[in-house]
Amino acid sequence: MRESVGWNRLEEEFSHPLLRDYFSISCWDDENLVGYLSVVSNGVTDAYIQDVMVAPAFQKKGIGTRLMEHALNKLKTEGIYMVSLIYGDESLRAYYEKFGFSTMLSGQLELKEI
Repeated sequence: MRESVGWNRLEEEFSHPLLRDYFSISCWDDENLVGYLSVVSNGVTDAYIQDVMVAPAFQKKGIGTRLMEHALNKLKTEGIYMVSLIYGDESLRAYYEKFGFSTMLSGQLELKEI
């Protein structure tokens, strides 16, 4: 899935035993994964939507929106009140703003070249 949306595979990193999501949500077409969202969190106050991806052939069909809605509803129900995410393309700003996200100054440093 990651490769189909133009991201690196991170196979070694994702098989690491310490890597855990707070939760993840997936969408399937028969036995094919077509949408995926993962959340990391301290479980009390803050959460970070780490990955939102939809297979190219299934984009623009509302799958990403449904994944986001389910994730945000679950986080709200669990009492998490601060949710953040990072998107790397300015064209995605309006998409995330429709869920209530605002743009803030931020920084990111990649310590390991993958």
